Amino acid sequence: MTESAPFPHSAWLAELPGGLRRRFQPGEAIARPGDGPDRLFVLDAGLARICLNGAARELTIGYLRPGGIYVTHTRAWIEALAPSTVVSWPVSEMLALVTRQPALGLAAFREVGQLLHGAMNLIEDLAFRPVESRLARFLLGERRLQHSDRIRLIDSTESLASALGTSRQTLSTLINKLIREGVLARPDRRHLALCDIARLEELAELSAG
Repeated sequence: MTESAPFPHSAWLAELPGGLRRRFQPGEAIARPGDGPDRLFVLDAGLARICLNGAARELTIGYLRPGGIYVTHTRAWIEALAPSTVVSWPVSEMLALVTRQPALGLAAFREVGQLLHGAMNLIEDLAFRPVESRLARFLLGERRLQHSDRIRLIDSTESLASALGTSRQTLSTLINKLIREGVLARPDRRHLALCDIARLEELAELSAG
């Protein structure tokens, strides 16, 4: 089904003709390598995970929240973590928009470029920061996104460990250590309370020794 899909936060998206709107249930693949011609899509509602699948493991490299933009030209999979709605267009339509309206095209490439920015941050964290720092940076980032010191864990411990470049056991051990130190609290299985923001900010600045 094709519907109009204006997104007020991205003026250039409103200039694209229509859009294919699809709904996905948790666990369904929104996009997979080799699905067909490249498409630009926006997550209109829900939550999705960006991951790479290797022969023996899966690596979570990021998450899409409502308003998140993705282009299916990489080897990554996109999986719905919650009931999700996606609106998509052929990449050729974005390129045609750039030709017609160069100013809007610059805005489009700037937003799509945020994906590369996020990937570079991930590579930097994995290369230069210890796991304590990566966890602290993730928690502080979620605090900003969720506007709360009590954050909801959006994915499984195993996937979060993958995103932080560590094992599930190491991540659980680290979280329990921070709980004992009073830096974190765990009100229930799905939430972490950030009790000592200053200490998390110190940990976030650690570099690998």
